[in-house]
Amino acid sequence: MLTCMRRPYLLLLLPILPACQQPACIDDIPAPFNVIEVSTSVYQPAPGTPYMASEEAACRMWSLDKQQVASLFQLSTRLSEGQLHDYDWLPCSIKGQAQAEGMVWEFEINAAATSIWRSGDETRLMGCAQATCAPLVILMMPGRQGD
Repeated sequence: MLTCMRRPYLLLLLPILPACQQPACIDDIPAPFNVIEVSTSVYQPAPGTPYMASEEAACRMWSLDKQQVASLFQLSTRLSEGQLHDYDWLPCSIKGQAQAEGMVWEFEINAAATSIWRSGDETRLMGCAQATCAPLVILMMPGRQGD
């Protein structure tokens, strides 16, 4: 694994590292994976936050099909708890199920380009900071909208 190498010849690999930014190199979403079910979007303001009709309307208009969900996941990378806080949060989400690694995962996609995967005791936080995710969500990570 490249991250474990501590050798000077690592510099020779720098020209090929940009290729690993492509979804095919990302190990975060296990292949193959299959999106089983996708629900409609749900508007749910945080406790103590006022209801906003404009937010609810935008949420109601947001939808993803199975193929779009799969695309969003393929473009996403795994996040640490600290990295999750770099993203915005919206009171709008889409839930569903996917099958990967021989397990069924419950997922929840926030309209601000993050998702949470849960299966048994395991939880994975995912986020998409790539401009190609913009058509799939309502709000991108700050500074990434339509890059």
